[in-house]
Amino acid sequence: MSKLLILGPCTNKINPSKTGGAVVLFENLIEQLNKSKIDYVLIDTNKENYKNTTIAYLFIIFQLCFKQFGKTHISLHSSRDYLFFAPIIVLICKITNKKCSLRKFGGEAFEHYSKAKGIKKKVLNFIFKNIDYLFLEMKYLVEKFKPINQNTFWFPNVRNKPTIEKKNSHFNKKFVFISHVIKEKGIDEIIEAKKYLSKEYSIDIYGPIHDSKYSNKLFTENKIIYKGALKSNEVLLTLAKYDVLLLPSYKEGYPGIVLESYSMGLPIISTNLQGLKEITEQNKTGILIEPKNTNELIDAIKYFNEDNYSEFSKNAKEKFKEFNSEIQTKKFLNTIGID
Repeated sequence: MSKLLILGPCTNKINPSKTGGAVVLFENLIEQLNKSKIDYVLIDTNKENYKNTTIAYLFIIFQLCFKQFGKTHISLHSSRDYLFFAPIIVLICKITNKKCSLRKFGGEAFEHYSKAKGIKKKVLNFIFKNIDYLFLEMKYLVEKFKPINQNTFWFPNVRNKPTIEKKNSHFNKKFVFISHVIKEKGIDEIIEAKKYLSKEYSIDIYGPIHDSKYSNKLFTENKIIYKGALKSNEVLLTLAKYDVLLLPSYKEGYPGIVLESYSMGLPIISTNLQGLKEITEQNKTGILIEPKNTNELIDAIKYFNEDNYSEFSKNAKEKFKEFNSEIQTKKFLNTIGID
């Protein structure tokens, strides 16, 4: 009989391409559970896979109450729904003498907790103080929550080890941006920086355009090539064509594209935000700059050369091991006592 009841957002059944980061991470976990032959029972919390939101919540609660019988551990994986589902799970586990865990996706947990007031604060206190195991995406969040719940652990954004290799390890001055094309991702700084780079440097942009100020024409005028949006199965093959990832964002957590870049041996140029500082070793796996600083971006681009690139690439690939899905999933299962 299965010991584990697991709740989280599965792939959108109607439109599988409509997939956020939480869905990717949860589906990745399910894949690892299947590979490891872990016996589990699943409840899908993606409300778009139900007729409407009300029915979704009611049916998820019904499944939870029914499927918890015979299980020893209930594990919730959530970005926002934990506010609603976690208190119910904690109560069920207290009544039935089970263990429970919460994996909170995203990097805003402590900000929401510290700013919460009234009933919301009481609910959050109840969740974080009574959950048996709390898993958070960023190391600094683990330190923030340790005084609240000693059983707080790091479960970062993860990716599978790639099955393809980047064939060319030489530096060819080929830089790439892969993300949503919006101002907050540092697009203006990339455009401005290109003006001060010689023609040997190429910068290609991939991703859906969400801001009307950006267009194919604008990029072409600034000698940047816009290549459109990528499907998930095209990302690694695309990264393999380039040398360095550009992501000069104003706001980020643990961007999946950085981990995918590392997996292919691509170092990064990004900004010294909290999450990025945790996953980047300055001048080893990449270069971190101040947000909105075009001069630093130009200097970082020019810093890479034929002499230092191979070492950067080697370090990036080594760094990826920290975010290998198989390794982190095993740590998670060992922590909650499932094997």
